[in-house]
Amino acid sequence: FWVFPLYVRSLQADYIQLAIVTSALMGFAALVPIPGGLLADRLDRKKIIILSWTPWMFAPLIYSFATDWTQLIPGTICWGVSMLGLPAITAYVISNVGDEKKVTSVLSFVWASYSFSYIFAPAVGTYLATIIGMRPVLQISALFAAVSTCIFFLLRSQHPRKIESNGKPQNGPPVEQRKLCNKMLVWAGLFAAASFFMGIARPYITPFLAEQAKFSEFQVGVFGSVSYAGVTLMGVALGRLGDKWKRSGAIGFCLLFYVVAVVPLLFLHDVVSLMPIAFLFGGSTVSGSIVSSMVGTIAPRSKRGLWVSIPQALGMVAAFVAPYIGGYLYTLSPLYAFLVSVSGIPLIALVAFTKLKD
Repeated sequence: FWVFPLYVRSLQADYIQLAIVTSALMGFAALVPIPGGLLADRLDRKKIIILSWTPWMFAPLIYSFATDWTQLIPGTICWGVSMLGLPAITAYVISNVGDEKKVTSVLSFVWASYSFSYIFAPAVGTYLATIIGMRPVLQISALFAAVSTCIFFLLRSQHPRKIESNGKPQNGPPVEQRKLCNKMLVWAGLFAAASFFMGIARPYITPFLAEQAKFSEFQVGVFGSVSYAGVTLMGVALGRLGDKWKRSGAIGFCLLFYVVAVVPLLFLHDVVSLMPIAFLFGGSTVSGSIVSSMVGTIAPRSKRGLWVSIPQALGMVAAFVAPYIGGYLYTLSPLYAFLVSVSGIPLIALVAFTKLKD
C-alpha cells in the first residue's frame, strides 16, 4: 500500500487521476463501516471479519492485471468492501478486554501488531519489484492476503447478544446516554477534521520522494518500512500514554508528529536524514485506534459496533474528499499541498490538548 501511488503513476496517471484512485479507495470504504457496525451488534463478529476480509485478497490481484489507471477501480471496490469488518474487529478486541483502563493499550497493540509486518513489506516489495517487476509482487501480495484471511478462522466466535446478556447492565438514564453520544460525536468530528487535513498530502508523499527528492523505488520502500516501524512502536507507546495519562493528550501528540514529519520533507532530501522523519510520520497515523478505544469504552454494549463505526466512517469520508484538493494543489506546487495539509493540524492538536474530554 505504501508504494501504491507509485504504481498508479506508472500507469500514466497524473496527480488528479491519482487523487481519483485514492478517493475511490476511501469513498467505497466510507460506505461500509456503519452497516458493518450494525451487523457487528447483531451477528457473530468472527464471521463478519472473515466475510469482509475475503474481498481484500482480490484487490492486489486486480491491480496486477491493470494496464491503465482506470482498471484499478474494481480493486479499490474490493479494498473498500473489506472495511465492512473494521467495526467488528474493533468491537471484538474491546469486548475481550476485562479492564477498561487498558483498552487503549490493548487496541493500539493489536493495530501495532498488524503494522509490524509492514515494517518489512515496503522494502522487500520494492526490492523484489526491481528484480521481477511490480505485477508479480502484487500477485504474491494477493497470496499472502489469502493466507492472512484464513488465520481469522482460528478466532473464537463472539456473539454480541451473549456478551450483552452476560455483562452488567450498561443503559443509563436518557440524559446520560445523550451526553455520551455527544461526546462520541465530538471525538468523531475531531478525528474527521484531522483525517481531512492529513489526507490532503498523504497520498503524495511517495510521489514526492520519488520525483522531487529523487529516491529510488527501494529507498521509497525503506522510508515506508521505517514509517511502519513508527506505527508499531509509537502505537504501543501512545496507547500506554492514553491509558496512563489521557487519550486526548495521546491524540494531540499524534497530530504534532504529523507536522514535525511533513514540514522537513520540503527541505531535507537526504535519505539518512529523513529516516527519523519517516518514523514520526508513522507515529502520526495511530490516532484512529485511540479514538476507537475511547468510543468503544463509552459505548453501550448493545451498540458498540455502531458507535465505533461512526468515527471510522467520518474519517474515511474526510479522506475521500481531501485527495481531490491535494491533487489540485500538488499540480500547482508540492509546497502548496504540504503546507495546506499541516495548516489546520496545530489548531486541532490544541483542541485535543485543551478541550477534548476523556
